[in-house]
Amino acid sequence: MPTIPHLGRRSSLLLTLIVASLTGCARTGTEGLPPGVEIEDLPDSEAWDVSFTTSADGRAQSEVEAAYMARYTRDSAYVYLGLPPGDTTAAPVTLKMFDAEGAPSGSVRAPEVWLYEEEGRVVALKARATVQTGEGASVEAQRLVLQGQRITATGNVKANTQGQSAASVQAARVTMDDGRIEASGRVTASVQSGGGARIEAARLAVRPGGGFTASGGATVQIQGQANATVRARTVSGSGGRYTAEGGVRVETGGGKTLTAGRVIWDEAAGRFTAPGAFSFDGPTARIRGVGLSASADLSRYTMRQVSGEIEVQE
Repeated sequence: MPTIPHLGRRSSLLLTLIVASLTGCARTGTEGLPPGVEIEDLPDSEAWDVSFTTSADGRAQSEVEAAYMARYTRDSAYVYLGLPPGDTTAAPVTLKMFDAEGAPSGSVRAPEVWLYEEEGRVVALKARATVQTGEGASVEAQRLVLQGQRITATGNVKANTQGQSAASVQAARVTMDDGRIEASGRVTASVQSGGGARIEAARLAVRPGGGFTASGGATVQIQGQANATVRARTVSGSGGRYTAEGGVRVETGGGKTLTAGRVIWDEAAGRFTAPGAFSFDGPTARIRGVGLSASADLSRYTMRQVSGEIEVQE
């Protein structure tokens, strides 16, 4: 899984350069203030139709395009990029970032963006705010906060990573930090590694490389050889090997169902394993036993201990 670009030490420099670009744009005149607006509410400096590039040592550090930019010196100094006063239709803000070599490392696009210089924090708001990283990962949400290596997104979040272990996640809240994704609240996701899987859960953590842990009641549709649905309290997987624990129920085509406390699926071997007690129900068999090993469609199986009924068709 791609890693998120390191914005930590560089973010303060970028914001300092952006703040410096407002020098000489101080507000002049305060006549005609709207009712209820005090001079203290006004920005210290502002500019319209902003488009500029900041650089250091001849290398691009950031690019900014915004209909309006204003700097405020309050308890926490910040720069606002977004809608000019009285305008609700201006084009979204675009903020592009570059690494130490001047290569693109990420971008933010949103109707409104706040830059907090001292904290090195970027806040993007409103529907379809997006962050794009240099490695091709992207996050779309109603609210995005970038600080250091961490991206925190809330409100109808969609996050995607690229590569052989690509993942796609939708949730109420998503955090991406150094290649790790943590999601909560109505999580739906898909991962591509090891044959792939579709996931629904209350909580989900995706690790670099595509490994995941779904918890709080998980439903995982295994793709590849099994084409089975696994339900359990927790399902974790990496590289095509999935372990389900806690009230596990595996359903495959043809009305076959396996229930157990713990079930393992191995894509490379094409086998389900229930190392402890299990129950198997199908059109021609009702089996209770210990230590099951079964094929991907649960049509062929072996076990250590068994009791039940098997219907043999002649």
